[in-house]
Amino acid sequence: MKLFARAATLPLGVDIGSEFISIVCSGAAGDGFSVRETRTLEVPAVEPSQLDLKLAQTIRAIVNGFEAAERRCVLAAPASDVVTRTFRVPPGMRRGEADRAAALEADAMVDWPASERLVALDPIPGCPDDMLLSVARTSTIERIVAIARAGGLKPVAVDVPVCAWRRAVPDADAILDCTRDRAELVIFGAPIGTSHHFAPRLVEERLGAQVRTALVDARRDGIADVQRLVILASRFRYESMEALLRDDGYAVAPVQLGGLEAPPWTFAFGLASWSIAPRGLVAS
Repeated sequence: MKLFARAATLPLGVDIGSEFISIVCSGAAGDGFSVRETRTLEVPAVEPSQLDLKLAQTIRAIVNGFEAAERRCVLAAPASDVVTRTFRVPPGMRRGEADRAAALEADAMVDWPASERLVALDPIPGCPDDMLLSVARTSTIERIVAIARAGGLKPVAVDVPVCAWRRAVPDADAILDCTRDRAELVIFGAPIGTSHHFAPRLVEERLGAQVRTALVDARRDGIADVQRLVILASRFRYESMEALLRDDGYAVAPVQLGGLEAPPWTFAFGLASWSIAPRGLVAS
């Protein structure tokens, strides 16, 4: 799909999944942000040992079909291999001191060996005393970066999933992504939020019950009082989930981007907008 606009290209947003890959090419025009090209391709079924090669080939097939020559890209750390929390910066603390303190705090966040941790601190817009502390698994990041490079891309950043989702649907309090074999619920809090992953291909009734519980828990724990929930799913599954959740008082709606309902490249769109929100979060 192409949305015609004349703009300087930004790094591509690349959503690498085991079943589908989506890439969004975007541009900056003045103070605006526009989508120039999008494409989603299914990843052919292969043996696990051949998956990374097939993923790289699928990426190359997508970008070779783009008119834009842009090959810089932003990837996402798999949600299961990244942990985030707010990091309080004491007055007068220098950046080097903050980095060392964050590395120590990472010990309490994950039980991975030190060699398997990538620790990052990023400013949070509007929160001068807080930073976003992210800890990702080194081997996982190295793998997705290697896949992207094998596909002809030049990764410039690896984003936190909840941040990319928030940029993609800034008017929502939460998003339920049912487009993959595993459903994911992302609840946007202040300033970070939380995500929940559900078992593969749950029937709608069980998925609805687990989503309902997660939303109630988020309100109880002070993470967010969700009012507006958007769902990314096929029309059939959206209608099933909407019917299960609307009686609980939530304003449920399908994801809408550029006049399109539930585009499969929604997450890649959030990644593509990283350059205009380089801290990873949208200030509330």
